[in-house]
Amino acid sequence: MRVGCAVLWTTGVVLLALGWWGDHEGFWTDRAFVTNVFSSVTAAAFGVPLALVVLNRVGMAQAEAVEARAGRRLAVRVVGDFAASVPRLIPGPAEGLDEAATGLLALERAAQNAIRNWESGQSDTGLTDLRQLLEEGTLERALEGFRIAVRPGKQAVPAVAEVSAHWSFLNTAVRSRLLETGGSWLAPHPAAQIDEYVARLTADPYMDGWLRDLDIAVRRFKNGSDVSTALHELWRQLETGSEVAEALSGLGALSREASDALQSPPPPPR
Repeated sequence: MRVGCAVLWTTGVVLLALGWWGDHEGFWTDRAFVTNVFSSVTAAAFGVPLALVVLNRVGMAQAEAVEARAGRRLAVRVVGDFAASVPRLIPGPAEGLDEAATGLLALERAAQNAIRNWESGQSDTGLTDLRQLLEEGTLERALEGFRIAVRPGKQAVPAVAEVSAHWSFLNTAVRSRLLETGGSWLAPHPAAQIDEYVARLTADPYMDGWLRDLDIAVRRFKNGSDVSTALHELWRQLETGSEVAEALSGLGALSREASDALQSPPPPPR
């Protein structure tokens, strides 16, 4: 197009010069038809490139606007599906999950303190708080609330797979399309938090592997002779359970926040 415009404009300048010369010499005096044709060709040599440039710019702007609107519609649909799929991770009462997360976090911190106390003095007195929490039934209540709220096992796998699929598509294809078309994406912190939470769940889509390992770790801690190894294993499983419960509890609010952010109308152009 650039070459064509240059050729036409050059031709237009030549024709304009010839026309001016013809006027000066009186060449067009008795040639009305030829004069009209020559004038039309000269005007076209200047006008056609300008029209092509303007129409091309208008067409490109329209195409970009259409692509941006299509990307936004896709983002709204996919983030809506993502937000709608998250509650399926918790088919039971959510209050039980909140209590489970609180109890597991308390036990995990107690296990951390027990490890530090044991490594510094290897005395049973440093394990008192952890043993007391276990004897009071804090762990049993937390696990019962988790099982009732989440119902881990085979029934959890489709929900985890659905959430993971929606987020993966949203965080890759939809994100790229939005950024390419000048759209806005989620803020870095909530996006990274969602990604971390989804990764925690997909690591064990049944969400019950850590339950079995935790039961084994508790029995080793209560009955085993290697206290240090048992403490570290118990802490790891409690940390895993606490992270899973935190991810399940936090995804709901974050998915709604993401939905609100991507479904809000774009700011008016300045």
